[in-house]
This record gives sequence, structure tokens and C-alpha cells, in this order.
Amino acid sequence: MQALISLYDKTGLDALAPALVEAGYSLIASGGTSDALAELGIAHTTVEDLTGFPSLFGGRVKTLHPAIHGPILADRTKVDHVEELRAQGWSPIDLVVVNLYPFDADPSIELIDIGGPALVRAAAKNFESVTVVVDPGDYQRISKGIAVGLSLDERKALAAKAFAYVSAYDSRVARWLTGEETSELLPYTTLNLRRVRELRYGENPHQSGALYVDDSETPSGWATAHWLGTEEPSYLNIFDADGAQHLLDRLGDSPACVIVKHGGPCGVARRANIQDAYVEAFDGDPLSAFGGVVAINRPLTPELATLMLDRPKFDVLVAPGVVGPAEETILAKRRRSRIVLFEGATASRQIRSVAGGYLVQLPDDLEGIDGFRLVTSRTPSDGELEDAWMAVAVAQAAASNAVVIVKDQVAVGVGQGQPSRVDASRIAVAKAGDRASGGVGASDAFFPFPDGLETLISAGVTTVVAPSGSVKDDEIAKVAERAGISLLFAPRRHFRH
Repeated sequence: MQALISLYDKTGLDALAPALVEAGYSLIASGGTSDALAELGIAHTTVEDLTGFPSLFGGRVKTLHPAIHGPILADRTKVDHVEELRAQGWSPIDLVVVNLYPFDADPSIELIDIGGPALVRAAAKNFESVTVVVDPGDYQRISKGIAVGLSLDERKALAAKAFAYVSAYDSRVARWLTGEETSELLPYTTLNLRRVRELRYGENPHQSGALYVDDSETPSGWATAHWLGTEEPSYLNIFDADGAQHLLDRLGDSPACVIVKHGGPCGVARRANIQDAYVEAFDGDPLSAFGGVVAINRPLTPELATLMLDRPKFDVLVAPGVVGPAEETILAKRRRSRIVLFEGATASRQIRSVAGGYLVQLPDDLEGIDGFRLVTSRTPSDGELEDAWMAVAVAQAAASNAVVIVKDQVAVGVGQGQPSRVDASRIAVAKAGDRASGGVGASDAFFPFPDGLETLISAGVTTVVAPSGSVKDDEIAKVAERAGISLLFAPRRHFRH
């Protein structure tokens, strides 16, 4: 039996190679792998000795030779293939262990591997006779099975993994060549998904769910988040946590808290300390906050944990860290709650499946205060301008149609997910109650009629910001002027469906 080994990542080679020799394999190795085996004192044949050709063109042509690929690809069930092998003086290669240079580490033409992927594909194609291994994590498993022989199902599973591995590698190269990292929507895009976590269930308990990562990218975000607690997260736990974290990132460096329920923000606050931010965010809409996702941008302290236990439960808490016994304080009283430590990540593309295809778009950038245009005579205060920007940020994170009221850096009323903008305005006002007076309102798109704006004015809102673009923009501005409020036109809308 023969095994061909060609590795960039030589992790585990010191255990795998002796196990192969003990199982009766003769080893063939190339380049740096040959050097590593020599240092380990393990006998082997070099690729050059087997093929009779030196490594050519600076290593571009090394394993691309019939004496390598013939023994891998020959179908052992076909008599003529076996006879051809014998006629050439070749012995079958039964095991191929290969991994490739991490292209993302230093992308260049010279690091586009040709021979390695060719070996992997050849061995994976012939899985009925050949075992292919691309993951050092599988070495221990195959070491136990090679003495007695791996089953066909095991070889098939390893082959599937190998094809996915090469596909992900090719995707990295394609993205570099096409410049996909420039965040343009190109004629072709690549998506290689690898499951990293099975979820408790999907959107509903009868649906299965899982978290996947693009295998051509370095894992980050929710793939690397650390979950504390006894229960696995569900699909909606991660979906809502992602929405909460995204809005939290928008709010900057000040201590802030975001609470999300059913995909939309229901509590948002910025304060001088994280305890006050949490209390204000929760009190923004206590009924909706029950069972929601809380995200904070400061570590969870024992003091904050105690405050949280004084209020109805959350399902998930997203935090950058935990201080002292704060984790035990929460989980001892609320065993079904989960705390997730999230280090952050950014999304370059937004992808949604539709029948027969995918919708892809770039992220929705948020303008700054300097993008607002005042169209009434009343000038908003600096505090109102800060509240206006925060209201726009919350409206961007809410489901359309969305209208938000913010007062003193607290979202006091959020109306979202309504087909009618005036209904969204009425919901925001109803949730805000007396707190709407002196507050700032924002709409995620233009007011098509004055009724939504009039609803905010009647509640005592003093400043409103909304995108322009309606044929009634002038009428809307006149309504605001007569009411004596500040009306700001934003440069773009922020629908979210």
C-alpha cells in the first residue's frame, strides 16, 4: 500500500506518518513534507524519485505527472486499468493526504496552487478505491481505520469534504482575481457554505436550523461567538442578536444598550454608564422587552446582572465580556437564558434566497448629521440633532414601514412593520405616550401624505427627520412650518424588510 503526502500545514504529521508506516504503507512525499519526514527519521520516496523528473519552473510542475495521477485515478475494479498500471510499473496509491497554502494569508499568482487541488480532486473522484484527507482534524480517525480499512461510506464522506475544500480554495482565488473584496456586485460571485453549528430549531420549533459560514472566508462573527448557558441557540436567537449587535455598533463608543424582539428594536439607549443605558432601554418598552435579545457594548458586571434580574427575563444577552461572578448571577436564576460573548464582525454582502435564486445587495450605509437638510425656519438644538441621528439609526434597524421617536438619546416609541406609514406613526406615538412631547421623530422613508407627520406633531414632537422624494414634499414642509417644528430632509431612505 502507498500513501502520498503533500502538506503545507504539517500539524499532526509526526503522529500520522508513523501510524501509516506501522499499518504497512510506503510513503511518498513532496517538497517540504519530504524534509519534515526526513527530520522525523521516517523512510519515504520523494515525488522526484518516483516520477524521474525534477521539480520544474520553481515548483509549478512537480506532482503533475502520470506516475502520480495514474496510480491515484486507476479504477481497481477494471481489469484493463490494473493491467495498464502493471505495464507502466506503477503501484496503486491508496491514500492521499494533502492540504493547501492558506491563500488569503498572502494572495499572489505564485500561491495559486495547481498540483495540490489536482491531487485532491483525483483522489476524491476515485474514492471507491482511494482515501483522501485534507483536514488534520481527521488524522486520528483515519489512523484508527487504516489498519482494517476505511468503509466505502467513510471514504465517500472524506471525498465530499475534499471537493468542498478545493471549491472553497478556488473561491478565495476567484475573489482575489475579480476584486470581490472591493464590495462591488460582480457578474459572478462565490458562496461555499460549511455548517459550523446545529441550532436548537429554526424559525419555528418544527423547523430544523443550522449556522453556516462561507468556507472561503476566515470564520468570524457568530461563527466564533462563545455561548454561555445550558441551551443551544435557535435560529431566531442568532437572527435577533445579529440585528441588536448591528444597531449597537452603529451607536458608537458611548455606553449603549439595544433590545430586539422579533427582528426589530424595541429598546435603545445611550447613557454615561452601561447600567443606566440598560434601564432606559428596557423602560422604553418593557412589555416588548420580555423574552427579547439584549446587546450591550460594555462587559457584563455583577451590578448590571443584578439590575437585569430585577426586570423580566431576556432570552439572550450579547456582551463583549463578563466580569467576575456576573455570569453565575444571571444563569443561576435564569437557567434558560443565554449569554453570548461576541467579538464583532462586518458583513460585506447581504444575501436572501428567493425561488430559483438569490437576492444580493451591499450593506445599507447610514449618513451622518451633516447629511440632513433643514427645510423649516425653526433650527433644532444640538441635542435634537443628536436625537434625530439616533432616531434614523433605530428606524434603519426596524422593519419597514418604520417611525421612531427618540428623546434624550432614548428610543421612547418605535412603530415598525406596518404597510401604512401613518399607522407606524400612531404606534410610535402610542408607545411613547407623554414622553413624545419634546422628542424627535424619524421615518425610514418619505411621508407620502401629511397625516403621519401630523400624528407626530400632535404628540408634541419638535423635530422630525425623513427622506425627501415625495411629490408632496413641499406640502409636508409647509405643515411642519405652520406647526413651528424643525423638519429635516435626509439624503436617502432606509427600508428593511
